[in-house]
This record gives sequence, C-alpha cells and structure tokens, in this order.
Amino acid sequence: MNDSIGLYLNDIGKVALLTAEDERELSKAIEAGREAAQKLEAGERGAALRRDLRLAAAAKDRFIRSNLRLVVSIARRYPLPQGMDLLDLIQEGNLGLEHAVDKFDWRRGFKFSTYATFWIRQAIGRALDQKASLIRIPGDRSASLRAALRQASGDGETLDAGNAELHRLTTPVSLDKTVG
Repeated sequence: MNDSIGLYLNDIGKVALLTAEDERELSKAIEAGREAAQKLEAGERGAALRRDLRLAAAAKDRFIRSNLRLVVSIARRYPLPQGMDLLDLIQEGNLGLEHAVDKFDWRRGFKFSTYATFWIRQAIGRALDQKASLIRIPGDRSASLRAALRQASGDGETLDAGNAELHRLTTPVSLDKTVG
C-alpha cells in the first residue's frame, strides 16, 4: 500500500460512524436545505433560508465524511485493471456516495449504508467500464456482457435446452420399450 492510500485511510478512520438517528437527523437537514434552495430560487428572502442552506451543506459534508470507509471497503473488492489505481476507484465511489446522500429518503426505513452501496458500486462499475479497457464499450453492452460472463461461469448444474436434448439422445434406451 502506498503512502497516499495510507494517509487517506488514516484520515477517514478518525471520523466517527453515524447512528441510525444521526442518519435521520442529517437527512432531515439536507431535505430542509433543498426546500430552502427552492424557495430562494422562487424569489423568497430570509436569514432562516440561508441558515438552512448552510446547515444542509454541513450535514451533507458530515454524511459523506462518515461513510468514506464504506467506499473504501467496496472499492477494495474490485480487481484493479492496468492503468488504474485504488485511489481512482475510491474517487469514483465517492462520487456515487455523494449521489446516494442526495437521493437518500430516510422515511423508507432503510439503513443508509444499504442504500449507498448500490450507488457506490454503480459508480465504480461505470468507471471501470469507461476507463479500464482499451476499447470503450457502451454501458448497456458491458452490463449485458458481464451478465453473460456470469452465466457462463456458473456451477454447471443447470442444463439448458440444447444440453438436455443431447443428454436425452445419449442415454441408453431398452429395446424392450416401444419407440415412438
């Protein structure tokens, strides 16, 4: 592990994790900031709206900082292609984390880490699709290619229609049975 990754891990390790109640409170503050931004765009003025915007920015920052370890744990699971560094994957995962913070709805009752994992994995996967290959393949094509590879590397217990027919034709049949 190089020095920059070590320093980064040391820095994010100092930030306390959030409780479920902290997640709800921060989400409420972010939502209040969104509403304040809409009111300011509509022409309303007031110190309370500007205060809500500042509190929302601070809440979003705390939310992101408290979940950076989640990004690192997810990014470490991916194989590093040639030309990409772990910090590159972590950065892409951080973008997914930021998107998850923006989209998180605390009313649905899910833990944030469960929700954010999807967005982090999506951001890392897209980065790998776009930057890791010499030939760029569109996202939908690479997703279907990954699905086909996953299916092809299955455990081999299932038989598709062609294999089932082959199995039926190669099975010995008694001559005492009527054929047809």
